[in-house]
Amino acid sequence: MKKKLLLAAITTALSGTVYAETSVTLYGIIDTGINYSRITGSYTDPATGAQNDYKATRTGMRSDNSQGSRWGLRGKEDLGGGNYAFFKLESGIDPTSGNSGQNNRLFGRESVLGIGGDSWGELSMGRHYNVASRMMISMFGPKFGGGFFQLSTGAGLGFSAANFQRYDNLALYQSPSISGFRFSAGYSSNVDSKKASETGFATADNTRAITAGLSYQNGPLMAYFAYDQLKASDKLSSAERDATPRAYSVGGSYDFEVLKLALAYERTTDGWFAGKSFDSNASIGPVRGTPTNAFVKGFRANSYLVAVSVPLNESSSMFGSWQRVDPNNNSLTRGDSNTNTFALGYTYALSKRTNVYAVGSYTKNYAFLSDAKLTTASIGLRHAF
Repeated sequence: MKKKLLLAAITTALSGTVYAETSVTLYGIIDTGINYSRITGSYTDPATGAQNDYKATRTGMRSDNSQGSRWGLRGKEDLGGGNYAFFKLESGIDPTSGNSGQNNRLFGRESVLGIGGDSWGELSMGRHYNVASRMMISMFGPKFGGGFFQLSTGAGLGFSAANFQRYDNLALYQSPSISGFRFSAGYSSNVDSKKASETGFATADNTRAITAGLSYQNGPLMAYFAYDQLKASDKLSSAERDATPRAYSVGGSYDFEVLKLALAYERTTDGWFAGKSFDSNASIGPVRGTPTNAFVKGFRANSYLVAVSVPLNESSSMFGSWQRVDPNNNSLTRGDSNTNTFALGYTYALSKRTNVYAVGSYTKNYAFLSDAKLTTASIGLRHAF
């Protein structure tokens, strides 16, 4: 049960003014466990032409196997007439080390201030998820851990824009639900303020983004379409400025009660949005993973997802997924092989707020590299407060 706090000290620190009618909610998730990862493959050295094998195995503690660990504060003030002001400050953490997540940002998951109304929707500003990620997360629901990230346990989602992508400096409008339909649109004047190579005083010195989408919810049925586009910073190379990354995402889910089925498709052109590396601190043969906000003229990829969740009883459920990415250009990761990820998981609720889980995945041609195989398995504990 989330704790409702009326803390003058916190409210004063956040806004400088205390309003008795404004409540602040402290919430969070801590997720950690033991992870096993193994990557193997072979490649041809471009300098010598020699065939080289590579292999690496790692076993140890790993956070975020099921959901991203975080703590946050959110509040809402009634302005009258069905209108309200709201904020959300959410900080990613690594419980295995105590470090902050999202490139050491204090509130790297979300940092948002906005106003809303029952009749006209919400307008907010700050660091947000893009629309495609929001809609994919809402399609899967909490049993899927905010998407199927937990099933891949290191491989990451095979999607580009609908992959937990966040933008700094995003002004976002979200409409109210109208006969089940909801529209969202936003513009970011600088998608990553911490990336010095793409940040400057002039508007054109910053990488900018458009994000928009339409969703539909009616009982057990949910469907969405989303679009994202990046505009390169003038500080990037001419080749990068010639590329305009775009992503078109569509998905849907239906809850049959005995199982929930989810399907998704995304087409990405001229680059890649949310990247994933096997390990940003390691170099394993040619494996580098996929970059974030990459501008690559001519690159195209089609991503597919089929996923199911099956409740076994009131306390436990199983879920599985298949993801496939078909690229057509090796400029992104020096490979253009089709990537397939198969994953299976099980969760058991010890209480309403605490559960244990076991997940595993196998990826063939990881990061589009021929013969790169990634196997992962995790067991862990998740607690929400």
